[in-house]
Amino acid sequence: MNTPRDRDAIERRFGPLGSGAQCLAIRGMTYSLAQLLSQIGAEFDDSKPIDALALAEGRYVLRYIDGQDQRVVAAEFDDEFRILGEMRASLSEWEGDGSNLTYYSGH
Repeated sequence: MNTPRDRDAIERRFGPLGSGAQCLAIRGMTYSLAQLLSQIGAEFDDSKPIDALALAEGRYVLRYIDGQDQRVVAAEFDDEFRILGEMRASLSEWEGDGSNLTYYSGH
């Protein structure tokens, strides 16, 4: 049985990579992508934010690159910044599109 690639699963659920917002309003405050990375505990030297989306009431997703793991991460969280789940896909799944995602690898 064929299973969908991780990239397909992320983009099917949250839309094309990069199509989300560059900031989110959560509980009356507006957060930049860098601030969201910090709020969910994913702010590392080699993590780079891509975009964020508001989902159903009180639920959000931040997509970022984890340079150490060489993966795109879609971290779903609530309005208290508790991680509810995440999906990961290898950066190589985007390489065929002529993207420059390896720029974010930190190596």
